[in-house]
Amino acid sequence: MKSNWIPTNEYYGRLLTEPDAAKREQLYLDLFVQPWQQMMNMMQRPSMDVGIDAADPFAGAKAWGWLLPHQTDEIARMLQKMEAANAWEIGREAAAQAAAQFTPYAQRLPFDTFEGWLVLADPAFFANDPQPGYTGATDWFAPRYIGQFWQPDERNLPHLAGLVAHEMHHLARFRAFPFTMQTSVAEYIVLEGMAESFAASLFGEEVVGYYVTQFDETMLDTAKSLIATGLQKTGFNVIRSYIFGDALAAQNGYEPLGGMPAYGGYAVGYHVVQAFLRRTGLSAVEATFVPADEIVAKSAFFAELNPA
Repeated sequence: MKSNWIPTNEYYGRLLTEPDAAKREQLYLDLFVQPWQQMMNMMQRPSMDVGIDAADPFAGAKAWGWLLPHQTDEIARMLQKMEAANAWEIGREAAAQAAAQFTPYAQRLPFDTFEGWLVLADPAFFANDPQPGYTGATDWFAPRYIGQFWQPDERNLPHLAGLVAHEMHHLARFRAFPFTMQTSVAEYIVLEGMAESFAASLFGEEVVGYYVTQFDETMLDTAKSLIATGLQKTGFNVIRSYIFGDALAAQNGYEPLGGMPAYGGYAVGYHVVQAFLRRTGLSAVEATFVPADEIVAKSAFFAELNPA
């Protein structure tokens, strides 16, 4: 399997050297928006929700919080910081290493190349976001993933390789087990836990995300108890309540569970998958193609809560 790492730092450089505002806007649309347009159209929140005109050609980029072509000072400042940290080189190397792990399984995937992106986001847009300066996503229509940073610093830049591997893994897992309206809580916690375990297997536990490392035992016990009773529940908003926790549920308009810590599903999913890998001896890559219910059962993670 191959990796196509998009040189978005060069794209930003082209924007910064274009003095004409109209040409710079068109360049931004061609380089950044057009490849993601289909996904943006599907994911874009209603304009009344975010104050964005759906007819605006930059609507998707605004809804995702990207820095826009007129924000040249912010782009230049953040680009300099990330290039000084060798972010694009680290991302490229991580992407190639992660993609290579799936070469023995190429016949199970309907593509031969994973495409990776790194973009700059607007700190003002994420001012109230609990995530510490970065996030990632995958394209549901193409084997493409993205990482975006709005506060690149010594806390989060060391997690870049892990972010790349995590998002890239989703592309493989989603092809093996596509998301549907019947996707369960169990399947989604395994999806996230498997992606994080894959990242850790390649680059060490130091790249594991904040949604695991900042989770104490009390929080984990609470999340574990709540998820144990909801493993087979379905419905996108239901799943999100279990995955993202009460605070984000209330913020985004779906029903809180009553006590679920932020990103509880990520933390529990990671520990479920880690337990499964220890008990079975499988690698994270091999486990990519194992059904979630089997992973949950063989992990025995919930055994004391759901005795036979």
